[in-house]
Amino acid sequence: MISLQLLNQAILESKNFDQNLSIKRDNYFDVLKEASKNKLIKAIVGFRRSGKSHLLKMLSHELQKEGVLSKNIFFLNFENDLLNEIKTVRELRILWEMYLVNIANPKEDIYIIWDEIQLVDKWEKLVRTLYEQGKYNIFISGSNSKLLSGEFSTSLSGRCLEFEILPFSFMEFLEKSNINHNNYYENREEIDIAFNLYLKRGGLPEQFDLDDDSSKKYIDNIIQKILIDDIVKRYGVEKINTLKEVFDFVKGNITSTTSLRKISERIKNQGIKVSLATVDNYLYYWQTSYSLNKLSKFDYQLKRIFEKSNKYYCVDNLLIPGGDESDEKRLENLVYCELIRRYGRKNIYYAQNENGYEIDFLVNQDNKKSFFQICYTLNDGNSKREFGNLKIINNYIKGTGKLLYLNDQRTNFKENGAVSVIEWLLE
Repeated sequence: MISLQLLNQAILESKNFDQNLSIKRDNYFDVLKEASKNKLIKAIVGFRRSGKSHLLKMLSHELQKEGVLSKNIFFLNFENDLLNEIKTVRELRILWEMYLVNIANPKEDIYIIWDEIQLVDKWEKLVRTLYEQGKYNIFISGSNSKLLSGEFSTSLSGRCLEFEILPFSFMEFLEKSNINHNNYYENREEIDIAFNLYLKRGGLPEQFDLDDDSSKKYIDNIIQKILIDDIVKRYGVEKINTLKEVFDFVKGNITSTTSLRKISERIKNQGIKVSLATVDNYLYYWQTSYSLNKLSKFDYQLKRIFEKSNKYYCVDNLLIPGGDESDEKRLENLVYCELIRRYGRKNIYYAQNENGYEIDFLVNQDNKKSFFQICYTLNDGNSKREFGNLKIINNYIKGTGKLLYLNDQRTNFKENGAVSVIEWLLE
């Protein structure tokens, strides 16, 4: 078991971060800070390396600035090598009692911040016990949605607030790069250059300063860690190559309607037999790691949702393979990720009628509907079709439509509702 000295060291290392390299991410930080005023359990979830740990470290630092005793912030990152022996809830209980007796001041407020807690088996039993004592402010984080929003919320129904942290938005990327985005046209050249980089490299902050080759190795390493730690170990998957093939096929075909049968046939063509049920399970596992997002179809003529007609999108553009030829897919993926930030994934669909007329995204929030059509290059040859789809859906469902483009090469500007995707991202 870990010694008291090493426990203190683990707490110190878990809290430490370089404040000079910090981006506050106000949208997340302010919500977490406000949530710290209540005693509900705060679960911080999201894709690996998207900034969950950094936000919790910033929160810890802010709490200390406001007068919370440093020793009363029990901050542990369970990926720290000093905590390798803490594998079960029993060992976690011993660690907690060691902290409570030897480090904390029980007369003052105690904040528990446990990062990557899913590495401890049955951790939720102790968290529930501590919560029910009503004395502690508890924050937990992890990279598996099934763990933190499935079994956990069932065990602690009504006692948990969940916050999903996404990779950096384009605006946050500009702030991290010290690029003024208050007036696009005054700083257009610099912003456009930054956008081209963001389009290909996405918003995972640790790779912003890497070259292209290093960035690719970086995301490959993350996916390998997700594959082994978040999926194989978690779900006991034996067909690891098939699991990887499913992911590679889907991320290579984002923005396109796919089916379990199509994925299964593609993998069978490579000499690997796989059932539809297995493909379905593997897709679900990748979703629980926040690597993939599933988008369901809304038939706007029948006004019905079809759960079996799906598209998939990646959590970040860095996951999308290919060169410049994949930029149209990247643009659509980027817009979808931004829509999640603004509206939440449960409110977003792709829209299609029985004749195949399609809208890239339909947002249904508070009984108000918005439609988004994405076009990499808008020109006189395609503008009638792109705007036409927005008009057709309005014959069946009333809402507001926008056509988001990256390049506008039109000479005829009869239609209204086209907006530069960069300007939209900066709204």
